[in-house]
Amino acid sequence: MAIITLTTDFGWADYYVGAVKGIIYQICPQATVVDVTHEVPPFDVLAGALVLREIWRTFPPKTIHVAVVDPGVGSDRPILMAKYANHFFLVPDNGILTLIHHLCRPEQVNMVTNAGLFCQPVWPTFHARDIFAPVAAHLAKGLNPDQVGPRTDVLRLLDLPEPAPDEQGHLKGRVLHVDRFGNLVTNLSGDLTARTFGRGKNIAVTVNEMPVGPVRRTFADAEPQAPVAYIGSAGLLEIGINQGRAEEVFRAGPHTTVRVEEAKSQ
Repeated sequence: MAIITLTTDFGWADYYVGAVKGIIYQICPQATVVDVTHEVPPFDVLAGALVLREIWRTFPPKTIHVAVVDPGVGSDRPILMAKYANHFFLVPDNGILTLIHHLCRPEQVNMVTNAGLFCQPVWPTFHARDIFAPVAAHLAKGLNPDQVGPRTDVLRLLDLPEPAPDEQGHLKGRVLHVDRFGNLVTNLSGDLTARTFGRGKNIAVTVNEMPVGPVRRTFADAEPQAPVAYIGSAGLLEIGINQGRAEEVFRAGPHTTVRVEEAKSQ
């Protein structure tokens, strides 16, 4: 049974999600459609990329992942079908695959151009319903992926500078995302901090020049309303407030600088 996941910034107030799912079920009623989230912040391609990074490998091979965070809808931006590790992704070519692309290289990438697969007419403001949904459904029914359109070697990636130690030996990164609890998800991996400072080293984390403290195991290792840095389930350094909102306490959001350094001995 084919699985199709949906990740969008559509929200639930309008008919958009229902229309997309309706088209899928018309074409492939036996598909299993999983709503990953429809609460990606509007137009936030990086936030959508982070969702894809965290969910795709939790699904079985051959899952079809439809991700529509598409501020360029109706423009000449391409639509892509990319295959990574035997998973299929239908996405606008706007960088939403960046974080997956950093993990592994695609087995193939096709431009989605076969209008015979689309709903007609195609409305320029709703490609999710008229292009993404029917193409996903046809793939779920067993369509040869090369029938969606020609292969390409080109796809757009977001410009995300890799964190690296500075001249003082500090590791500087940035906030990628603020989750619904107000936690700050950074681009600093636990592996990177360990390689830089050594495993077991006591390191100190700073956000907006405000100290967070050492990296701990979980929220409960800090007192209520106290800041805590930890390696989250995505393997990335996160900053939270035990039973509070780090984004408010640290006046932080996407692109805020986070610094990690070896803690000074007392």
